[in-house]
Amino acid sequence: MIMVESLVYTILAISIVTPIIAMLTSRTSKIIPGLTWLAVLLYAITGLYVYTNAPIQLYGGLVVQDKFTAMLILAISLAAAIALLAAGVEPAYWESSPAYYSLLPLALFGTFYLVGAQDALVVLSAWLLVSVISYVLLALPTEKESRAAAVQYIFIGALATLFLGIWVAGDYVVSSELGRLGFSYTSLTPDHFSGLVLMAFLAAIGFKTGIVPFHWWLPSVYSKGNGYMVGVVTGPIKIAFLGLLTKVIIAASASQLVSGQIALILAALAVLTMTYGNVAALTTRDFQKLLAYSSIAQVGYILVGLTAIAYLTPARSNPLLQLALAGIAIQATAYGVAKSALFPVNIEESSLDKLRGLLSGNKIAAASTAILLLSLLGMPPFLGFWGKLYLFYSATSYSLILVATALINSAISSAYYVRALRDLVSPGGEVKPRPSITIALVLAATVILILGLIGPLYVAALS
Repeated sequence: MIMVESLVYTILAISIVTPIIAMLTSRTSKIIPGLTWLAVLLYAITGLYVYTNAPIQLYGGLVVQDKFTAMLILAISLAAAIALLAAGVEPAYWESSPAYYSLLPLALFGTFYLVGAQDALVVLSAWLLVSVISYVLLALPTEKESRAAAVQYIFIGALATLFLGIWVAGDYVVSSELGRLGFSYTSLTPDHFSGLVLMAFLAAIGFKTGIVPFHWWLPSVYSKGNGYMVGVVTGPIKIAFLGLLTKVIIAASASQLVSGQIALILAALAVLTMTYGNVAALTTRDFQKLLAYSSIAQVGYILVGLTAIAYLTPARSNPLLQLALAGIAIQATAYGVAKSALFPVNIEESSLDKLRGLLSGNKIAAASTAILLLSLLGMPPFLGFWGKLYLFYSATSYSLILVATALINSAISSAYYVRALRDLVSPGGEVKPRPSITIALVLAATVILILGLIGPLYVAALS
């Protein structure tokens, strides 16, 4: 426990001292990016330590890290490393320098508590910290569109936090009715008030992750925002929010009386989310918007696994429950790693036609991009294949219709992924991404391939 606290507080200290050191050094100094890389490394070490010593209770049980959250912490560190690598030294030359290098470690600090929180007030505190950081990150670049995207994201964040506040207050009432002290989210009681509390939380997390019908902001923000910053928001930060969603669903579904109702709600949201994301992606030739709609669809697939978790949680001995958790960990990793590398690929005019120039300009970057797109599609042997397999198979315990819908949606997604891959291998004018982006793409593709080869071990790793 002391080891974990020391690592996490060191990451916080790095975030605090970075601006001070920046005032004493030049913009071209490698010290500032080096400190941020150190924070990412320490965060990965934290995940490894938590995994080997799980479960770990902190602050009297207010924060609990287990093997599942350890996998998410490792996924967050991977996505953060790729996003940091893609940005390179460019943020050092922004007017806001060195905010990026200071805020990224602070975001990692917040995500640690977001995925491990067992208390509604801890959730609220970590939520506010990570949310404010994401707003500032989107606003850091000087481009007009980035600032406009940040303003829109702040508005959405305010709505999300409002609903979260309703959940926190409602959770306090429910906990008091159950005879519990303080804020400690737990199984819902079979009444209308508890249902409203859960719906408030789903609305809050829906705005953050792009669940339909709370998704309407996402295509605009993701397509207008700076690719480096969107890579952070949709990569490491979104993984943390998905981890929070999973833990709350597990806690709320502990009772057999309400687990079926929660599963039904999640199944409906899953169908709406993945269907909208995939169909909308067919209508655009904008690469950034395609990635944005794809992000919505990917969250829909994760909701399929969450439906199985809600349904199976009362029977904790069911092996499909562990399979669903593995599927969420895998899919979140595959999604976060891929999007952290793909969004920074600032193709001119962001048109899919410009992908043709990527093959001519940089074959390594083009091949890496193809691997990441194939993983998002769910093709073996890449990591995304195992994520979809485990999510869909675990959901057979609940509804074959839901699984069939998910498979149909996955087939629909192949249309726009294949279209992007076709443009990628077609001849065209040369487009040469920055060297830092190329390295990030190669690293992301390597991670996706290596983890895909050991995908079956994820299930055993959670036991």
